[in-house]
Amino acid sequence: MPPTFLEDVHAIEQIYVRYCELVDAKQFDRLGDCFTSETAHDYTRALPGITLEGLAPLIASMHWNLGDGSHCGATHHNVGNFRIQVDGDRAHAKVNYYAVHRGVGRHEGALYSMWGLYDDELVRTSAGWRVARRVYSSVLTEGPVVTARDGA
Repeated sequence: MPPTFLEDVHAIEQIYVRYCELVDAKQFDRLGDCFTSETAHDYTRALPGITLEGLAPLIASMHWNLGDGSHCGATHHNVGNFRIQVDGDRAHAKVNYYAVHRGVGRHEGALYSMWGLYDDELVRTSAGWRVARRVYSSVLTEGPVVTARDGA
């Protein structure tokens, strides 16, 4: 029997929870649990000129910005206000996020906070729902950008 609308919505919500868990645990290599291998990310509404095509570039970007050697230590990501529309094996979701990042190194002790919106297209795969395309918007930021590396 095919899943019900509420089962699909719950499964999609869990993708966002999983994403937060993986990013905060710095388990970036497991982001395939949340995204398709061809995932596309448009950050231009938050970071002009930044787009990523594919899971491997997304994982590399996460390692670069939040991983070892960056000025970003512990993070805490939260999601909420889910607006999800399901149409068969495709879905559209708008999800608010709040993320806080603790600085290390030259940003030791500083906090960088971001509030914004994930505007996503999802597809049902054999492994479950995955984000195929994300448009990332930043509504508000506060504090020094601790996710930047020296010289970057």
